[in-house]
Amino acid sequence: MNTDHLIHFLTQASRFTSRMQAERNQLFTANTVKEAAVLVGIVLHEGAWQILLTKRAETLRQHTGQIAFAGGRKDAQDDSLMATALREAYEETAIPITVWQTFTPLPFYDTPTGYCVTPVPAICVQPVNPKANPDEVAEIFYLPLDFALNLQNYTFRQLHHNNQTLALPALPFQHYDIWGLTALILYGLAERYQQYCQAFK
Repeated sequence: MNTDHLIHFLTQASRFTSRMQAERNQLFTANTVKEAAVLVGIVLHEGAWQILLTKRAETLRQHTGQIAFAGGRKDAQDDSLMATALREAYEETAIPITVWQTFTPLPFYDTPTGYCVTPVPAICVQPVNPKANPDEVAEIFYLPLDFALNLQNYTFRQLHHNNQTLALPALPFQHYDIWGLTALILYGLAERYQQYCQAFK
C-alpha cells in the first residue's frame, strides 16, 4: 500500500462502520463512563507500513502482559482525545508527538470496566526509534498493516457477558496473542478497509 492510498483510507475510515464493534458495544452498559484514547500508530518500518503495538508490563494493575495500543485515560490537561492518545504514546514509547500525522478518530469502544475508548489513527513516515517505558511497557513490536487488514487472518473466541454470548476476534501473529480490545480495534479497521475498497474501487 503506497502512502497516498493509506492517507486516503485513513481520511475516510471514520465514515465506515464496524458490525463487530456495534454488536460488542451493545453488551456493555456502564454507570460511570471514563474517557480514554489509544493511538493506532502506523509507521514505515523496514520498507512496509506496520502498526506499532506494545506488550503491557507485568507490574501494571490491570491487563498485565496483554498486547495493546499505546494509550490511556484522558487527563484534565488534555484538550482532546487526540491529545490523550498522542501524550500517552509519547509516555509509553518516547516517540515525539510532532512526528505523527493524525486523522479523524474512529467511533469509541465501550469496555466492561467502564471506559469509553476512542481509537485515533495516525501515521509516521520518518524513521522512529521507540523506547519502552519500563513502568508501563514490557515490549514494543510491529504488526504488518497488510496482515491486520486481512479479515481471513482472524480467529474467534466466545465472550460470555450478562447471559449473552458473542464471538469476538483474535489475531494470532508470530508468538503474540492479540485479543480483547486491541483485536477488536484492528478487526474494525479491517472491516472499514473492506468497505473503503468497495466504495473506491
